[in-house]
Amino acid sequence: MGEARDNLPGLLFAMVDMLSTILSAMPFWQFVAVAIVLVLMVLFREVLWCVTSTVALVGVWLGGTLLFMAAIIVTAEVLLRKGTGALLGTSFMFSGSDEISGYLFAVGTSLSMAYVMVTKGHVRIDVLYAQFGPKARAIMDMIALVVLAIFVAAMLERAIDVASTSYVEQIRSNTQLRIPLAWSQIPWAFGIGLFFVVILLAIFRAVAAMMRGDFGAVNAIAGVSTTEEEIEAEIKGLDVRNRAPRTEN
Repeated sequence: MGEARDNLPGLLFAMVDMLSTILSAMPFWQFVAVAIVLVLMVLFREVLWCVTSTVALVGVWLGGTLLFMAAIIVTAEVLLRKGTGALLGTSFMFSGSDEISGYLFAVGTSLSMAYVMVTKGHVRIDVLYAQFGPKARAIMDMIALVVLAIFVAAMLERAIDVASTSYVEQIRSNTQLRIPLAWSQIPWAFGIGLFFVVILLAIFRAVAAMMRGDFGAVNAIAGVSTTEEEIEAEIKGLDVRNRAPRTEN
């Protein structure tokens, strides 16, 4: 743990240095285009938040479906290899099950990250967080968002580079299946990009709330979920309130 804390400033410096390198190498027209997009995101942040929240909801359902498919593939491979093989005295091997399930897991995870951000589902250590006042908590939430945005921006740049290289050069997996890597890397990079857009919108909304002095709104956007909010989310997920009570005859 101590070594991880000592390396944390170095990691942050490396991410900031990577972003500065990207910006310095960016052509002027791309810089202007990015600036225009950011201005539009600031102006229409609430509308875009609703749109991205809907897209994130679709993404998490799709991601969950992909993860379920990955589990089915692994289960079927184990049953064929162990169960059927033990009964018939021969081993049935499904070549590529690990590879395909890995692709599905990567894409499903990236498509789900934006929804976790919208619903404040990421794990945060709040031992000291709860001891501070609303303003201090709002400042900590802003710092957490900015650091997360820097990290995801660096990850997105690498993901786009990897996916575009695989697509242009038609790189295939070094396995018997020879699957084009771009098939999984493009949706994987899209999920990370959606996650980054949600983070930016959360930052813009939180900054606007800070300027209004509405620290409660900052907490609602990026703060740690309270116990009551977690219970409310669980009740909503289980659909307890919509179930009709049982009547005994």
